[in-house]
Amino acid sequence: MNTRVEPNPYSPYADANPDLRHAFPVPNFVPALKAGALLPAGCGGMAVVPTEPLQVVPATDLPEGLCPACVEEMRGNHTPASIPPVECRECGTDTRHDGLCALCRQEKHEEWWAVRNAE
Repeated sequence: MNTRVEPNPYSPYADANPDLRHAFPVPNFVPALKAGALLPAGCGGMAVVPTEPLQVVPATDLPEGLCPACVEEMRGNHTPASIPPVECRECGTDTRHDGLCALCRQEKHEEWWAVRNAE
């Protein structure tokens, strides 16, 4: 049965495709994915970690709505970024994240996430 998965939660600082569900490669230095965190996804974009983890078994029956580039990265088919680097408008480091580097995006996302529902 092929179901459709919901996209990752919204953040104005996420730059991964907002219509798809993105997967996160978890390196050894990250003990667990924290829901609500903005992290680099397998496709290279930044996406918010959802509350419910994605459980996909078997890998041959993937649900609709998954980011194809994230799936390929998780399968070990790495595609180098084709976006030329630009200077981060906040800190000046090189970035391929549309003018705001990953660290600055994470910082701004954390500030926004903490007050997103406050009125």
